[in-house]
Amino acid sequence: MKSLSFKQFMDILNKYRPSGWLLSIAFILSIIQTGVSLIVPLIAMNLVDLLVVDEFNIFILLGLILVFIFQVSLSGISIYMMIYIGEKIIVRLREDLWTKVVKFPVKFFDANNSGEIMSRITNDTIVMKNFFVDHLISFFTGLLTIGGAIIVLFLIDWTVALIFLLVFPLAFLILSPLGKKMYSVSRNLQNETASFQGDLGRVLSDIRLVKLSVAENDEAVQGSQRARRLYDYGLESGKIIAIISPLMTTTILMVLVCIFGYGGYKVAIGSLSAGALVAIVFYIFQIMNPMTLMAQFFTQFQKAMGATERINSLLEEKFEENIILNKDNDNKGSESGITFSNVGFSYSTKREVLNDISFTAKEGQKTAIVGESGAGKTTLFSLLERFYIVDKGDIFYNGKSIYSHELNEWRDKISYVSQDTPIMEGSIKGNLLYGIKREVSEIDIFDVLKRSNLDSFVSSLSKGLDTEVGERGIRLSGGQKQRIAIARAIIGNPKILLLDEATAHLDGQSEALVQEALNELMKGKTTIIIAHRLSTVKDADNIVVIEDGVVSGNGSHNVLYEVNYLYRNLVNQQIISNELSI
Repeated sequence: MKSLSFKQFMDILNKYRPSGWLLSIAFILSIIQTGVSLIVPLIAMNLVDLLVVDEFNIFILLGLILVFIFQVSLSGISIYMMIYIGEKIIVRLREDLWTKVVKFPVKFFDANNSGEIMSRITNDTIVMKNFFVDHLISFFTGLLTIGGAIIVLFLIDWTVALIFLLVFPLAFLILSPLGKKMYSVSRNLQNETASFQGDLGRVLSDIRLVKLSVAENDEAVQGSQRARRLYDYGLESGKIIAIISPLMTTTILMVLVCIFGYGGYKVAIGSLSAGALVAIVFYIFQIMNPMTLMAQFFTQFQKAMGATERINSLLEEKFEENIILNKDNDNKGSESGITFSNVGFSYSTKREVLNDISFTAKEGQKTAIVGESGAGKTTLFSLLERFYIVDKGDIFYNGKSIYSHELNEWRDKISYVSQDTPIMEGSIKGNLLYGIKREVSEIDIFDVLKRSNLDSFVSSLSKGLDTEVGERGIRLSGGQKQRIAIARAIIGNPKILLLDEATAHLDGQSEALVQEALNELMKGKTTIIIAHRLSTVKDADNIVVIEDGVVSGNGSHNVLYEVNYLYRNLVNQQIISNELSI
């Protein structure tokens, strides 16, 4: 991960800030509020000087009260506006991050933990927001307060003001090395937080596997180690803050002691009035709080830099290519349907998964892909779905490269139903219509439910189509999830069907009904099936045998059984298995 420069940090804040006029209003209000707060000690000074000579003035007291009320009101409005600006920055940043993340290519998610990505969008943006609202705003208003107070102190007594001016270089000398250390600690803390959240998401999403594997203790130990590392980094951060804050406070208190002593002496000799000393005390406290906040500002700034660095890595990530690539080769793969032409592909440079793959899945026919586990069958589907781009060769649909289609337009042509069908949390209806761009009537939905053998199941539910399916469809059986996926495919009416033993989890009666619906759906469409069962293979119009990433056979069941050793072996193993189960 690249280190983030100060310019990049400010560019990100500037990019997501609200309009300039809103910032200007908020800044002007802060200036006015700061100015009013600087007037209060001067009024108090006059009031005290009058009391000393027994000349109480009710109008000065009322003026002081009115100024207090005005300052409090103005301060409340200013603080709310700054919080609004901070929230506006974060909501824009989160919207942008969310939009980008869902458009990242699949290979990005192959390489990154989903929990860590969530942490960047949630935890890291909170760090940025807290810095902006709680520290960045206070830093600038603090500078105004300190600057204004010192100017007034010069007007009251220039020697007192000079003492304050000694604090600034001393404070920065203290903060500089500690700030660099805080940046490193903050970066490690944010990384470890993301890893902790990633582990948490992984365990919770697969909690049944954890329990079935009796791995609770192992996960508890790993989680404890993560928590301990977070604890250690938190302590390191706390040590730095524990050093900075007392040093700053001690420095300021030493100056206070000097000023009180010096001021008391000047009052005693008559060169400074009692009211002026009271005003000086007011201004000292007005300066002391912003200086303490400024000490915290630099540590929080380093934290925000660390968080923004991780956010920036997402902002700089490239979108999945949603453009038409220059792969439109006419007069190749001219047959209707899908043609793989000398396709080669690898996930990394170490090992080629597919090598010189060539075959055609004709329109209106069923093409079965068979092979041992790891042969590259699923990779073929991933290439068809354009989750990855081929390294060599090309894939054609009706004579044109699939890469000559706009990405979303291409994927709209495809429906995919697998053995382990992904189900989104939400209602049954939401899952049926997920990704469907057109309006679908209730009559059409119930017609699809009937064709996919879901009507009796949905009718038995008290909430019907509005029934919640739970996280990842946990409240549904495997067969019910598959039938929902099949119903979704029927509603989508795709040009291309990708089936991974779509009826594998159904009982005999349901399988027959769903298969009938699929047969109707497949008419006139290009269908490719990853086949594991003999019944599926024998029913296919064409069978492609994949062996170690290459096509070792292509043809009908009878032909391949005679000439292809791997295919014959796979079929025989299944026949023997079926006989043993009888």
